[in-house]
Amino acid sequence: MGLANLADAGPSRNHGWPMRRLTPLIVAVAALTIVFTLLVVFVAATYASGGRSLAPFRGAGTWVSIYDTAALRHPEAVVERLRAHGIHTLFLETSNDRQRSGVAHPVATARFLNAAHRAGIDVVGWYLPSFVSPRADIRRSLQGARFRSPEGEGFDAFALDIESTKVRSLRARTARAVAVARAVRVALPRKLALGAITIDPVGATYWRGYPFRTLARSVDIFLPMEYFTARTRGARRVAAYTAADIRLVRSLAGDSRFPVHPIGGEARRASLAELRAFLHASRNEVGVSLWEYGETSGRQLKTLAAAR
Repeated sequence: MGLANLADAGPSRNHGWPMRRLTPLIVAVAALTIVFTLLVVFVAATYASGGRSLAPFRGAGTWVSIYDTAALRHPEAVVERLRAHGIHTLFLETSNDRQRSGVAHPVATARFLNAAHRAGIDVVGWYLPSFVSPRADIRRSLQGARFRSPEGEGFDAFALDIESTKVRSLRARTARAVAVARAVRVALPRKLALGAITIDPVGATYWRGYPFRTLARSVDIFLPMEYFTARTRGARRVAAYTAADIRLVRSLAGDSRFPVHPIGGEARRASLAELRAFLHASRNEVGVSLWEYGETSGRQLKTLAAAR
């Protein structure tokens, strides 16, 4: 019997509880319900469905690829610049399908991990699979995700950059992408969050039927490549495009609350007004970042961090 039915019952039906004692109970239960609901919302924003923390994807982030030789030569200087501008997360590429190893630059990667963690900056590793050889993609992904510096520092989370079109068949490419993501998730430590760097479903037409819904079963967060500089111009249009893209990602995932971390860019072509519009449209998401570090100005980094 619910509280509403108890309230309608007489003393002999509610074990002798008079209404003046029952009413405060109803109020107290309602208050606890509100508190519990707020707690659930907070936890959902922080943890993935598998209980994995999304903290590494929160706040403001920037990206370093294996081809950014300037950054790879000076990891400590890069980290210090990020710290000075208030950046929370460094997304560091471990390798891609063209490399023999799962960590293309192990010395630089180790230095980045050591310096970033000393500075209180999270590091999310990411790998670009081609799906030509799923077995090789899985092996390199796991080599990257499991990498440790000589000092014992490792990645705080990992992500798969699912965008390659080397497999021309859409059906085969989609099936392999889903299989690689599933295999990587199963092999990773249970508490390590896994993200999927995805296409922009509003503007990208080269991968029809992108498997957002199926990937959502294996990954904890989507990071759509919302490179607004390739889609539109002007702050108002950038804001509309960004908001539409986030909505469509969740619609295709079949989950209106699925965690999203939009990636804006390209930095060298983005005005501050457009960047602010992108950040405003992304204000309720888990985190936000800008592609890529080597092209990002100090003012852009500061604007990015201030918005988060």
